[in-house]
Amino acid sequence: MDFLEGFLLGPIWSDTEYETRRHTGFYWLIGWVALAVYIYLQLNPTFLLSWLTLPLWAPVLIVLVLMLISPFACRYYYRLNIVIKVIILAVQLFKLLMAFLAFYQRVLPLYKLNLDTLPQQLLDYVNQTVTQATETFTAMGQAVGMMVGILAGGLQVVLTFAGVLIAATLAPALFLFLIQLLQRGIDLIVHRTVLHNVDL
Repeated sequence: MDFLEGFLLGPIWSDTEYETRRHTGFYWLIGWVALAVYIYLQLNPTFLLSWLTLPLWAPVLIVLVLMLISPFACRYYYRLNIVIKVIILAVQLFKLLMAFLAFYQRVLPLYKLNLDTLPQQLLDYVNQTVTQATETFTAMGQAVGMMVGILAGGLQVVLTFAGVLIAATLAPALFLFLIQLLQRGIDLIVHRTVLHNVDL
């Protein structure tokens, strides 16, 4: 419960030790889960279709509204009973889900995964990369140049796939961090202005 409160309420309102500990692994997990959902959405376009077909501004507006009212709910969180606390945490989670919905609405149209042509596209890429690398090292001699070219091309393919995978994992984690940073800024402003003289 302390982890959820620290993660969903933020450092200004939470009295847990969430901020004093590193949560790198958790953000990596979020990145992997978000990537898995993205792949699943590519493979099953009808999944969450009713949500994904909402106007692009709708989830953004929902997130902004929830961000603005969040400080007022979080300020009195620890004075409320368990039922209201659960509702507040659920709303905070819903806010993040809406943020990721807006994220998916924008990234999904950028690339359409086609399982029928994907194997051939990957094979063509590997062959093209290895061929170019082999041609680069032909000056070393036909046999040596081919061997070095195959190794260099294979390494380039592996590094490319690893880089794409890491970037695809980091993107949603970074997006989540930016959403939390924006919420923290709003919380700080409200805390020092509107709620500055309000007793707990």
